[in-house]
This record gives sequence, structure tokens and C-alpha cells, in this order.
Amino acid sequence: VSRNKRLVAKTFGFDLNRLILLHQVHQDQIFLVKGPALSLPSPLEYDAQMTNVSNIFLGILTADCVPIFVADQKKKIIAAIHAGRQGTALHITAKVLKKMEEKFGCSSENLLIALGPSIGSFCYEIDEKVFHSKWAPFSTSKGEGRWMVDLVQINIAQMKREGVKEEQISWINLCTHCQFDLFFSYRREGRTGRQLSFVGMI
Repeated sequence: VSRNKRLVAKTFGFDLNRLILLHQVHQDQIFLVKGPALSLPSPLEYDAQMTNVSNIFLGILTADCVPIFVADQKKKIIAAIHAGRQGTALHITAKVLKKMEEKFGCSSENLLIALGPSIGSFCYEIDEKVFHSKWAPFSTSKGEGRWMVDLVQINIAQMKREGVKEEQISWINLCTHCQFDLFFSYRREGRTGRQLSFVGMI
């Protein structure tokens, strides 16, 4: 893992200490990054982070959950979000957009948002114990208390409720569960690795 991190930093030409990774805990806490990794406490038990500092790279690790990245082109603010089932239920994406507005004065029309590969709606099955009725428009019932859920579209709906338009959103529509030759998948493998996705300002 350490070797891979060094390879990423070398390939993209930045100091590895400028890459901020979280100890993701499937909740909705948001970390405001004010400096490089050497100056930060550990572990960082958050599932989203944002910064207005240049030459900082905000990383998210996933193996089925949705990695989401936000950039305000005018205010020069970036954010990275880990949106799994629990974070999605807690509206973590909407909370990040609201915090960007509250903390930095960001406006929805200036945002660009990218979603990375995650488990697709045809592969993500959950039971009624963890299903939320508000997800019904983005889900398909399989009967007997089982649902196929589209986490991506639920998060996109959260963005739209905050004023983001469809044309501001880019989505890499690849399923981590199906594309076994490209991605790690917790649902498929159980014990597995993680994809690293990141956003930064040069």
C-alpha cells in the first residue's frame, strides 16, 4: 500500500505528504483541511473533507462505495466525499454542499461534481433492515424484503435538491462489482483492496 501511494504521488508529481486520506467510518462528519498531512492529527475519523488550500490532494478509498468530488471554480474550494450506504442515508453529500456554502460562500451554480466507479444498481442488494423508504424511487423491489438500490442516483438527487444541475455532474458509470478486472469490490471479494481517487488544486 505504501509503495502504491508513493507511485501515485510520483506519477502525478506531488509530495506524498500533501495527500490527505481519512479513516473512513461510514458516518457524516466533514473535515476541513488547513495544511499538509504532517500537521494533521491521526486518525482522521471522517467521511468527507474539503479545503481552500492549493497543492493539497484530498483522497477517498473505496471498494463499492461512491467516491464524489466537488470543485467550486470561482471560490477555489474542493471537497471529497465517501458515500456508502450509511453515509448516503445520513445525506453526507448534501451536508458537504451546505458546508461549502456556509464556510466559504460557495454557490451551487459554480460547482463541478464528479462521481467515480462504484457498485451498480443491478449488483447492490440490501434487505428491509437497512432499506429507507425514501430510496424507493431509486430502487427495485425483489420481494421478500429485498431491494436493489442505486446509490449513485440517490446521491445525485441530494445534489439536485441543493441546486446542482445535471450538466454540472460527471459520472464514471462503471460497476466495481462487475468489472472484476479493473476494480476491488468488497461485495464480491470480502477481504480486498481499495481504489484511491483524489482531487487537488495545483
